[in-house]
Amino acid sequence: MTTAMKKIKLNILLVCVCLLVLSSCSSFLDINHNPNQPTSLGTPDYILTGAIVASGQIQAVDLASFSGYWAGYWAASGSYSQAGDLTRNYNLTFNWLPYGVNATFAGTEPSQQLQAWALLFNNASNYNYAEHNAKNLKNYDYYQAIAKIMKVWCFHSLVDVYGNVPYTSAFGGLGNLVPSYDDAQTVYKNLSLQLDSAVTIIQNAPATVVNVNPHTDAIFGGNMSSWVAMANTLNLRLLLRQSEVTTAATQTFIQQELTKINANGGGFLGAGQDALIQPGYTKIQDLQNPFWENNGLSAANAIGGRDYNRISNFSLNFFLNNNDPRADYLFRLPGDAPGVNSKLTGNSAAYAGIDFGELPLTADATPYTSSFGIGVLGGPSQPLPFITAAESLFLQAEAAQRTWISGSPQTFFESGITESFRYLGVPNYAAAASTYYGQPLADVNWGASSTNLMHAIITQKWAAMTSINCMEAWCDIRRLINTPSGVSVPLSIDPTVTSTVAPVRLLYPLSEYSNNAAAVNAQGTISQFTSKIFWDVH
Repeated sequence: MTTAMKKIKLNILLVCVCLLVLSSCSSFLDINHNPNQPTSLGTPDYILTGAIVASGQIQAVDLASFSGYWAGYWAASGSYSQAGDLTRNYNLTFNWLPYGVNATFAGTEPSQQLQAWALLFNNASNYNYAEHNAKNLKNYDYYQAIAKIMKVWCFHSLVDVYGNVPYTSAFGGLGNLVPSYDDAQTVYKNLSLQLDSAVTIIQNAPATVVNVNPHTDAIFGGNMSSWVAMANTLNLRLLLRQSEVTTAATQTFIQQELTKINANGGGFLGAGQDALIQPGYTKIQDLQNPFWENNGLSAANAIGGRDYNRISNFSLNFFLNNNDPRADYLFRLPGDAPGVNSKLTGNSAAYAGIDFGELPLTADATPYTSSFGIGVLGGPSQPLPFITAAESLFLQAEAAQRTWISGSPQTFFESGITESFRYLGVPNYAAAASTYYGQPLADVNWGASSTNLMHAIITQKWAAMTSINCMEAWCDIRRLINTPSGVSVPLSIDPTVTSTVAPVRLLYPLSEYSNNAAAVNAQGTISQFTSKIFWDVH
């Protein structure tokens, strides 16, 4: 394979982190920064921006490289040999790297071959450094809070993928090279408390607080009210992850957290309030939007191996069978170039998907199958979605349906659909969405057509997350599997598949068994099929 399938360099772009006298700039920042080494940076600006940009890449590319398949969205192009693609046969190993990113093929630089474990811990390390750097500086309260919020995302992602992880001793540096593992549910509880703390820091900042440089904050440009809403939304996500854990202690904690969220008055991300990462992506080598870089074209307009990921029949048929105009923005016709969909200009050809796990067939080759549409793969300068307004509204719909929060579940549900249409760029999106959810179809219309309203919420949330936040969808699938509310995704049809159930987690990396053996062995024998995350109780 060509080296075009290589992941974007981990020396990731840092664009426009310029202080006062400079209006714009671009440079590179090594996201594998060691927080235990001296630094010449006087403020957390550079490290914070680099960490935010890295988080976007990790979610959109690295985590999606397996969750996009296991959430039912993607399949592999028949143009490529799929030998060694363990995503498809579930036979994971301790040193497994998803196919098509962090690459497992010739030409990949060893420094790029990092698993989700290393990527997320590196990212958390940088936020940890930024948080403590800001805490030690007078009036850098806002910076401290942003780093706290984003570090929570790193650790909840680690728990969602691996379960128990090092947490309280994760950043001991040379003083603790063999950190112990913390109970995953205990970590989750502390993460909610960290979000509470971040909101308190923001809302009680002194009048002399240093405002966040708009170029440093690649998500909200220094708007701290939006960061409060982001923290509350992230907390709601964490609490809903635990919705099926019925112990009294867990349910009491959830209610306590909901009370705190209500009391802080910051609300959740609402209509039009997407949390998008945009540091200044542009059509220059190593500066492109990472999702585009991995699935679109190089800065020199080369396709290389960037067309490995295709659309699954399961995902495609859902949208087509429900007369959903989002199909024209989520998918593109076979033969169309990235960033193009000739369906919108009159081409009458049909979209074509692939069954997940299908062995390479001529009919499934790249020229004959559909890939990502302009709503999710618009161009090299497109922002990366981190938490969309649609996701937030579906979180609120589920919470309201559970009577956790006030408000109409139907209103949240329909607003979530509308926001999905808006984000994808559907013209006249409000009217188009209203027509869509006005159809008398189960899981589309809130009325009598949907006999299980929670299933309708989760189904439409799954639709809204298509190729946008694959990890969120995979978490919902695991959380609600074997319940009436869950979305059932087909298993891989790869003839070498090793299980009749899908993976529920990743294995700890081989590096842990080599370097931290006592701690990782204390977790017991780990199976990708049976060692469930604590919130996956069914």
